[in-house]
Amino acid sequence: MDTKSKKSNKFAYKSMFALCVVSFIAAMLLLMIAELDRTAYFPIMDHILSAYHGISLICGLLTLSSFIYLAGAAGDRGEDGKIELKSVDMVYTEIQLLVISAVFMAGGMLFVRMAATALYDGLRVGGIISGRPFIIMFEEPVIVAVVIACAIGIIAAATGLWLILSCIRKIKGKIFLRQSIIGVILIALYETVFVGGSLMRKAMLIAVLSCLLSSTIFLAPVVLVLIFIFLPKLIREFEEIKKGVEEVKSGNLSYEIPVITNSELDVLATGINEISQSSSAAVQNEMKNQRMKAELISNVSHDLKTPLTSLVTYIDLLKTEGLTSEKAPEYLGILEQKTNRLKQLTDDLFEAAKAASGTIPVRKEKVDMLSLVNQGLGEMNQKITESGLEMIIKAELEKYYVWADGQLLWRVVENLLGNVLKYAAENTRVYINITEQKAPYNHGMVILEIKNISKQALNIEADELMERFKRGDESRATEGSGLGLAIAKDLVKLQNGWLEIKIDGDLFKATVMLEKAE
Repeated sequence: MDTKSKKSNKFAYKSMFALCVVSFIAAMLLLMIAELDRTAYFPIMDHILSAYHGISLICGLLTLSSFIYLAGAAGDRGEDGKIELKSVDMVYTEIQLLVISAVFMAGGMLFVRMAATALYDGLRVGGIISGRPFIIMFEEPVIVAVVIACAIGIIAAATGLWLILSCIRKIKGKIFLRQSIIGVILIALYETVFVGGSLMRKAMLIAVLSCLLSSTIFLAPVVLVLIFIFLPKLIREFEEIKKGVEEVKSGNLSYEIPVITNSELDVLATGINEISQSSSAAVQNEMKNQRMKAELISNVSHDLKTPLTSLVTYIDLLKTEGLTSEKAPEYLGILEQKTNRLKQLTDDLFEAAKAASGTIPVRKEKVDMLSLVNQGLGEMNQKITESGLEMIIKAELEKYYVWADGQLLWRVVENLLGNVLKYAAENTRVYINITEQKAPYNHGMVILEIKNISKQALNIEADELMERFKRGDESRATEGSGLGLAIAKDLVKLQNGWLEIKIDGDLFKATVMLEKAE
């Protein structure tokens, strides 16, 4: 709801509150004046008397309609859908009801007595029509006394209505009984005896109460009916728990025992369900770890074996053909390439181990993330041109400072951009967005997003790509080692940051979030 609507509703609520109070006092005053006709001293003409009764009826209807509106409008709902309570709503219900009774009784009696006394003692006959005197004259002291009486009545009625609306809000917020003295005592007794007590205490209390109640002729049948109602239910709950335990024992960890109420047996069933869920999650996690370990060994063996096989092959060729062979320079070039490849794999393994163990020293300082991204794009400009990729940078500010280690953050940016060059589809656009996000606990966060279209079909979960030696191309035909994203994730974590990977079809998005520096 917008601000204008809230102000409009508040104005309408206050207007209806005032209308309810004023119309109630006006109706009471007019009824008292009309009652003067019953006296022998101040009879009122019939048409004037009818007018008084008609106006008092209209005021009564206004009072009733405005009260119905106030009762319906009392208690605004917050964003969570719950009734927003005020400070007066925290007063105990009994005290509110006592004050309401006192206000209406004391204030009402004072209002009626003062107004009636002033009217009966101060009015004068203004003339005689058809042999009957009628009242048309009010002396000044009468008017003053009536005004004072009306003021007292308005104050009493407003106070009572204010507290009644508070009770209505408590009923809507479902705290009418809980916020009462009796409710607090009963809840404390219930939590102490039943909720906080042991099962033995509860059983003993139920047994003692059953014996006391069944000792009387009138309550014995009631106890018997309660036994026939609750005992079968408890037995069914026990049988369900027994069945659930048997299912879990047989290996069916996905079985859940039905839970309906919050009884002791249902609490036990909930605990068994949670144990089953934890066991199931542990089994799934262990199976995943075993599978990943097997894949890790296989991938490491493949990535190391490929350059080693080439080294052995071309060394044998050089031994056979000799260094004077025409193809010797070509063989040496291949040997150098495979050696560098093997060295890169070894360095990546070493860096991944250090990043995962957290032994890399971190020297945090103020670093401009946008400058690092531009530096990386500049160093990779030739490869970017050859791949036909179009880099589109979106940054509203000229500087985006973060608290980070410059060297480690550069390694992260280099890994992410290198990942784009290796796996992005050629002649496509790559979007690099840098934004800021406010946070309540620090200066805020700086977010780096890199989005590209993959050249290979990404038939893999995003979290699996973060694992070591995991690559998007299952054939492992590209030059990547599958360690880049895992290293980047660990390096960002060392800098108290966060890295996330998302996959949507062939769209690949890497998000880095680091603490903003002023």
